[in-house]
Amino acid sequence: MSEAALNVVTDEVVRAALVSDRGSQATLVSWASETFTSKFDGATSAIYNIRTQYSLAGQAREVSYVVKISPSRAQQNDFFSIIFAKECNFYAEVIPALNSVLAGIGQRPLDFPKCVYYSLETGKEMILLENLREKGYKMESRRLGIDTAHTTLVLKELGRLHAASALLQTNTPDQDLTDKFDCLKKEWTREFNLGCDFGAFVDDYLDSAIEMFKKIGGCDTVVEWIKRIKPQVWDMYEQQLVKKPPFALITHGDCWINNLLFRYDESNNPVEVKLLDLQGCRKASLATDLQHLLNLNVTGPIRRPNLNNFLAAYHTSFSAIMQAGGSTVPFSLEELRQEYIARGFYGVLYSIMWLPNMVRRPEDMIDILGNKEDRKISERNNVLQMVDRNPLLKPRLLSVVEEWVEHGVIS
Repeated sequence: MSEAALNVVTDEVVRAALVSDRGSQATLVSWASETFTSKFDGATSAIYNIRTQYSLAGQAREVSYVVKISPSRAQQNDFFSIIFAKECNFYAEVIPALNSVLAGIGQRPLDFPKCVYYSLETGKEMILLENLREKGYKMESRRLGIDTAHTTLVLKELGRLHAASALLQTNTPDQDLTDKFDCLKKEWTREFNLGCDFGAFVDDYLDSAIEMFKKIGGCDTVVEWIKRIKPQVWDMYEQQLVKKPPFALITHGDCWINNLLFRYDESNNPVEVKLLDLQGCRKASLATDLQHLLNLNVTGPIRRPNLNNFLAAYHTSFSAIMQAGGSTVPFSLEELRQEYIARGFYGVLYSIMWLPNMVRRPEDMIDILGNKEDRKISERNNVLQMVDRNPLLKPRLLSVVEEWVEHGVIS
């Protein structure tokens, strides 16, 4: 995306963000922009750092914001508009509502970055957030995944998010949260139209997956399973999103490593996580977030022996919020485990599609959102080359499919 996208960021925008963040007495002096992400970070928006000089109480000060700018009208379609609006609405409506519930029971706010400005005005769609990197937060390697400590930290925060939404729903029994918040009304996969619908997009990846597992070898069960599910994969995916109480709650919807930033103590232990990028938010089974997190971001040698402990950490965190709110925990740890297994197809499908992209090294990178036919051919050839060249691909994929063969999801 060109630097022209920055034309929508004006002095008035930065000033409004500054006043929202630092108060009406803060006076903007100047600001400058810096590129914040690379082409292959997975972002669908242009993202820049806005380094801001200001004065307050007679002293010169500095603060940085991250601005996400929706693609220009010449570059975008309705899909990008929809998911960008979903994120803005989540910051503007959902997070304040959830934090209000938590404040009412003496709990700290959810760990999302602070939103200081957003606009959904046509041609000027943007959102400004606090710059967490300036506060010491870091992103872990998507190629290597996260360890037990990082995973547990994320699961505890997801438990708080899901439980807060359960309490919010309890407080508004006559209105489903899907009807209450605009960002939950549209399911992004049903709006997907990047040269094809989401079903066709998935179908292309499954074609590549068949060739990939053939080349890996010893995966006949997986290959035949993919061939069998291809004609009905969209219906199977839709079934994973069916809302069934008590597990249907507000979910993040895209819990992969690039949407997580961690802060560390002096011994380099992770002590806090911030959840980013809410364009995939939805009301769905809480287990879809857990599936997304554990299958895509945690390697088999960490995930498999620690799964029971991971689910227990999540359940404890969820239960603590529910009990603080005076509500009964609506499911046991064993019922949570059963729901997690029941949503296994969700985790398997995303793993087959996205793990090759996650373990790509710089020399492997391609543009997965490019021209449909070019993307399809490039993706397939690239993945087949990675089977031989990238030592991370096979163990990451096999650890997932072997686990779900054992659970009977792949059969």
